[in-house]
Amino acid sequence: MLALYSFTNDSFEAYTMEHFLPIIIAILVAWVSIVVANTRFTERQKTLLGTFLSLFPFLCIIGRMTYLMLDGSFDPALDLPFFMCRFIALILPIVIFLRHRFMLGILYFWVLAGTVNAVITPDLLFNFGHWEYILYFVYHLMLIVAIIYAVCVYKFRVGWRDYWNAVIGVIVFTVFSIGVNFMLKANYNYLSAKPEVASILDYMGPWPWYIIVVYLLMFFLFFLALLPYLIKKKS
Repeated sequence: MLALYSFTNDSFEAYTMEHFLPIIIAILVAWVSIVVANTRFTERQKTLLGTFLSLFPFLCIIGRMTYLMLDGSFDPALDLPFFMCRFIALILPIVIFLRHRFMLGILYFWVLAGTVNAVITPDLLFNFGHWEYILYFVYHLMLIVAIIYAVCVYKFRVGWRDYWNAVIGVIVFTVFSIGVNFMLKANYNYLSAKPEVASILDYMGPWPWYIIVVYLLMFFLFFLALLPYLIKKKS
């Protein structure tokens, strides 16, 4: 058995300094990256910086799976990249590097609606000093940083077509997740049960009703993500 050193096994508590500090750092990273790219970089350099930012979540997911496999504790029902944020982390470097407009439009909504919620209500057991804490916040926050960077530096605009592409993508991913959960007796994307830690799902009723509420909330959050572009277009 491998022993990845951790400074603590204390439980994570949301809305404490350990929760807010990584968010503040991510905001600073995003701001500096965007300002530097827009004022000093060529288009190629902008793409390379965006790809570099997107590699952080990618390496977190690959590194976590590799460690668990070497440790002998890898569980296909828990540790495959079938949670949406993990899936995004794997494909984002390619999307950012290619500036793939179709996928950027989808991931814009997925990240701003889904990943932001994962940061607001973390599904995290351990506090600062534990490797799971570090990986969780690095890969979730850097997903957000990379997408915001792409919006502000690549300067692509999203519209209703992107909105509905994102909705259809969620439906397809949900059907896929249901199949995976059935075969592995898993709970990817919390379609089989709520997470063990406190989350926003606790306020949405029992299974399966909370899934319906999540879908209704998705339409609203996607619309909020689209709203700045609608206002800008109208003005």
